[in-house]
Amino acid sequence: MTWLPPPDRLTPAQTACVEAPTDKPLVLRGGPGSGKTVVLLHRARRLGLATGRPERVATLVYTNVLRDFIRSATDELKLPAEQVLTFDHWCRLRHVELIGPPPTSAQGHPDFTRIRQQLLAHLQARAVPLALDAALVDEGQDLDEDCFAILRLSARHVTVAYDLKQSLYHEPEARELLRALGPGRREEDLRATYRACPYVVDLACEFIADEEERAAFRLNVATLQTERQTPLLYLAADEADERRRLVEILRERLLRNERVAILFPTFAQVGLFADFLRAQGIMADQQTQTDTQGRRPVLDFSSGRPAVLTYHSAKGLTFDSVLMPGLTRSAIRARHSSVRRMLFVAVTRATHWVYLSSLEKSINPSVLEAAQALRGRQRATIQTKADLPRQTLPPPLPKPGDWTDI
Repeated sequence: MTWLPPPDRLTPAQTACVEAPTDKPLVLRGGPGSGKTVVLLHRARRLGLATGRPERVATLVYTNVLRDFIRSATDELKLPAEQVLTFDHWCRLRHVELIGPPPTSAQGHPDFTRIRQQLLAHLQARAVPLALDAALVDEGQDLDEDCFAILRLSARHVTVAYDLKQSLYHEPEARELLRALGPGRREEDLRATYRACPYVVDLACEFIADEEERAAFRLNVATLQTERQTPLLYLAADEADERRRLVEILRERLLRNERVAILFPTFAQVGLFADFLRAQGIMADQQTQTDTQGRRPVLDFSSGRPAVLTYHSAKGLTFDSVLMPGLTRSAIRARHSSVRRMLFVAVTRATHWVYLSSLEKSINPSVLEAAQALRGRQRATIQTKADLPRQTLPPPLPKPGDWTDI
């Protein structure tokens, strides 16, 4: 049992995208929960069966975590898992095949910027046989024009799914992405959002700055979720209080047999918090360092344990509950618009419930404003230590060098 619905549970709009012709590039626009990844996987299976060469149909993503998430469902469709790759790893393999050993950084890691540049120059200068019958790209807003130029010179057909509201690495415009795919493309909108319960949608809307986009996102929500627990913001008195409450919340969600993610702004916080959970007797799957060879999973999605990862790496994933601790002003140092996009991406990973926490004295203003606005409409709960039943046992002692110190 995975997150992937079978073909007979797709909506008519999703089915139409799966079955769309391949004579032109296909562009899929859709918000979180609209089924972009689901469509791409079913389309990959359909195209592989149609050509009889599934090994020449590749599903390409930006992050290793999303690669592993998608690979966790390939067995259900009898797709070759190795044909789900990060775009940069695929470029590295093509560079080795066509040019030779790829360039590396001073630290000995693949220099993906130079790999892309050299591969594109090679493809533009020579008549190279197409490597793929079809390339299907998820989270296409994370790739630039050169990436799509490489794909157009490498694949007979390209399908791209994207959502500009979830751009975290740069700020592309729709016309840039579309121009890179060339004229004559087919464009489809997956407007309806099915993933999240109404309260999660309300919280996500608070982080959409543009009022027209916010209204459109809310209008297109067609969720079947019946969960009616409001998001919770916990304002902690100190670091030990925040840790204690987070562990209580996590244990409560695990007792519900939920798939839980704990998200942090930085990779350093991921490791420190995973260590902290182990000290509390809670085993979690921790996002590991990037696997540049594309062989070792960076997160295990089959274990059923809570996942600890960064906001950026969570993009494209789905969980029942999402816990977002450490939301202080200093934890997220990006521009205001980028902060809101990061929070939007993190919140929309949840189908049922979202938990937020921060030290009361230093909470990020965007988070506090959103929670206060929703509390006024009885769509969110704000809680402090004073609102909880008195502790009958002393809390666990905080460990030095903990995740809240980052």
